[in-house]
Amino acid sequence: MKLQRTTFIISLLPIILSLPIACLIHLINNHYLDKPEHAIKIIGVVLMILFIIPPCVYLLRRKKASNPWTLSSIIIGVVSILLVAVYLFWISSQIFFPGDILIWSESDFVNDILKFQTSYPIYSAQENNESFIYTPGAQILTYLLARPFGKAIYIPKYRIVQVIFTLLAAVVASFCCRKLIEMSSSRQQFRGSTLWITTSLSFLFLIATNALTNPFMHNLHNDALAQLISIIAYLVLLLYAFSRNKRLLILMAILPAVGFLVKQSLLIWAVFYCIYLTLFDQPRSKKRLLIFPLAACGVIGTVVAVCYLLWGNHFTYWVFAVAGKRSVSPLRVFQHMLDVWVYIVIGLIGGIVLLRGKNFNLLLGSWLIWLSLMAIEAYTSGVAWMLNHMGPGSLIAGCWFLAALVRVWPVVSRLNNKKFLLNNWMKAGITVAMIFFLFSGLGFVRIPLKSLQSDAYRYISDIEREFEGHSTEDVLLDIGTWVYLKDGVIMKDRSPSIGDRGYGEVGDFSGILGRLEQKKYSKILVRNLHSPDFQYDYWMWRKSSGIRQALLNNYKEIGQIKGVTSEKYQCNTFFFSEINILVPKID
Repeated sequence: MKLQRTTFIISLLPIILSLPIACLIHLINNHYLDKPEHAIKIIGVVLMILFIIPPCVYLLRRKKASNPWTLSSIIIGVVSILLVAVYLFWISSQIFFPGDILIWSESDFVNDILKFQTSYPIYSAQENNESFIYTPGAQILTYLLARPFGKAIYIPKYRIVQVIFTLLAAVVASFCCRKLIEMSSSRQQFRGSTLWITTSLSFLFLIATNALTNPFMHNLHNDALAQLISIIAYLVLLLYAFSRNKRLLILMAILPAVGFLVKQSLLIWAVFYCIYLTLFDQPRSKKRLLIFPLAACGVIGTVVAVCYLLWGNHFTYWVFAVAGKRSVSPLRVFQHMLDVWVYIVIGLIGGIVLLRGKNFNLLLGSWLIWLSLMAIEAYTSGVAWMLNHMGPGSLIAGCWFLAALVRVWPVVSRLNNKKFLLNNWMKAGITVAMIFFLFSGLGFVRIPLKSLQSDAYRYISDIEREFEGHSTEDVLLDIGTWVYLKDGVIMKDRSPSIGDRGYGEVGDFSGILGRLEQKKYSKILVRNLHSPDFQYDYWMWRKSSGIRQALLNNYKEIGQIKGVTSEKYQCNTFFFSEINILVPKID
């Protein structure tokens, strides 16, 4: 037990060591704000020095007794630390950005927090156009965790909470790896793995934040907590598969309902648990097969009933009707599977290595559950162009791959002997090179430059200036809630709310059309008014919402807010585009 605790503490060191390195990168970038290429050169030299020092220390200490596979694990560990440091620096400018416009969900996420703080209903009539299509668990828990650090709604601290959720997901994933290794091999092999000690948590944190399937883990979105709930659900499945402890069935019955409060799709874990108990639980228990589905459905039904009592038909409309009407593109599903092939492959490799011998039956069910989860996530990702639906499945694939690597690495290292010394050094070098290329393919590598530059702050200030001299509730900004926080205004007619329903043709837009005709707003700020990408009336909708024409009929354009055009490395150009400023026409 003491050794396991020591191993876990050592695995935390890469994350801890990455923090001062991230600060150093920040200082270098700040010193060369106007010379980004020069900053990159200096950062590259610094990172190269930090990369070289640990292997050199090992070689100088061990000399002729140096083991190529031990050296390889040190190199991989150092690279993992540096990649985590670069990631933490890269997200820092986004985390502390005051506006909630980095991605499409941030405005609604903050709006739900404001609703909860002011006791306004989370879901209201669709004509208001100010509700979110996700369940509110992530928003409420984020607020409750951040509240001890100040009651005021401060957007950066909510982003920090999402990073903490992601780090916890990596920690839970490391326990999944430990359990997979324990289920597939002897404890002695697990304890003796230098690779596990030096790279486990940093490797899994990089997967949990990878640029392919987990790009929004630091943003205000339900993804970070959904990934944490999913990996906890998978750990509970592994623990049950290993022990068949009936007390774990209580957790298994509760977790899908908890997941539902974070993201509706997490209800799938109830199905996975039932499938496991039916097909893979040995010896099969008829009593458990009967009681568990009833218990899981009972908990889910209770949670849904409570939500319905709180918000009525508005809850079922936003959570089920709107979300359920989003059609899936088979071509997009296929493209997304090709885009994330590397995560599918590492999960398959993990299965090939671990599903051997007497442990085959013990691990097969949990591996097939991962494969099913990945397939379902790929399918649901077809509703949009992003790959974030596949984040939890990618993290679990990483658990299988890392467990397989730890399982194989001690065996390979014993091949080192004097007779084949050069051969072993070559093999170790090739292995390290392959892993480095794999790191790039997995989406671990980011450019160590600020992802948001100073012009983004000018953009925020220009928006805020347009509110001066007007009552906050009389100025409509299409997306972004930060401007309404000070006055506690729950603003109607937001573009994400309308966009979610226009595509599925389930929206009643009579509310906004009436308000535009009545010229309720003294000023309106919208992006892409004259573009096909206008979020209130998107070009791909089969039926026009009529909102663009209503704006043109009742309002006139008096100016623009210049878009952020100098952002070479910014996260999303759409929400930093030019804004059209509209005021009512005089009859």
